[in-house]
Amino acid sequence: MILSRRGNRALKAAASLALGILPLAAWPAPAAAGSHSVSLTVGPVPVPQVSVSACVDASCVSTPALTSVKLATTATVTSGPLPAVVLTPAACPNGGQGVAVQVTSLQPVTVTVSGTVSGTTTSGPVSIPLGPVTETILPGTPGVLVSACTD
Repeated sequence: MILSRRGNRALKAAASLALGILPLAAWPAPAAAGSHSVSLTVGPVPVPQVSVSACVDASCVSTPALTSVKLATTATVTSGPLPAVVLTPAACPNGGQGVAVQVTSLQPVTVTVSGTVSGTTTSGPVSIPLGPVTETILPGTPGVLVSACTD
């Protein structure tokens, strides 16, 4: 069978394209993504030598009387592609003094949030773990507030 030049070029292009795609289609798929974490540390800031409520949303613990406080927050997504999880410094609830971090997302995501409150007492430094707390965050919602604030 005799093909015109144009037909011959089209046949060669189709064969090249098919051969170029075949190796890519046979390439193994990437493994499922592992966990992804983002962190933010705020502080230290001075507080008036009082107990601080250290919270991940409504899950709170009290600290001894502190003269300064610092908060390190980590948000971990355990499966799938890394969604846009955003950690930003925030104001303390109810006008308290201290430090806070807002955890939000630009897409629905289940995230595990934990933190560490570090502070100074009159007798030396303290470190208090927070969480972990696992929550689902939806876009347009307040997300999760992690805070270490006076009442």
